[in-house]
Amino acid sequence: MASKKVLWGSLICGVIIGLGISYIAAVAVDKTGQPEFCMNCHEMKPMGETFKFSVHGGNNPQGFAAHHCTDCHLPHNSLIGYLVAKGISGTRDFLAHVGIMKMVDFKENFNEMDNYVYDSACLHCHEGIKEPETAVGLSENIKQIHEKYYWEPKKAGEDISCVKCHNDRTMTHFAHPNLLETLSK
Repeated sequence: MASKKVLWGSLICGVIIGLGISYIAAVAVDKTGQPEFCMNCHEMKPMGETFKFSVHGGNNPQGFAAHHCTDCHLPHNSLIGYLVAKGISGTRDFLAHVGIMKMVDFKENFNEMDNYVYDSACLHCHEGIKEPETAVGLSENIKQIHEKYYWEPKKAGEDISCVKCHNDRTMTHFAHPNLLETLSK
């Protein structure tokens, strides 16, 4: 009888401890993806400063904003993939910040956006654009443009990404307006 109580007590304690650890981990993942956290490092300040003036930073008629840097800058294919990429990215950023690794030259890599923004992240919010049949809220013109430059190349097996067209070079207030100018200061 006593062993059953010990077993149940251990099980209940294990569940409570597991839930507590899961909650702490979820809060940590959330907090470390927010702009305030990312901008703690001086090398990320220009990205945070320019982001708030962008369409994705809330400078749009609806006032909607992506709330985490990781909304765009981590893959959203799966929870495991997201967490692994977050761990690798965070470790790399930290090691660069403390001088163990070479820091990313954001000016030099400005045109390499497809290495820093993931289609799965875009489509996580813009889910209705994945397939022509499910595209909602698009004008006929925008639908035709996506058909020609996104859906058809995707169907043909081309390696196409959202940021090929949607980026700070082609759309001045897309994600980080005036980032190059800000980095040059």
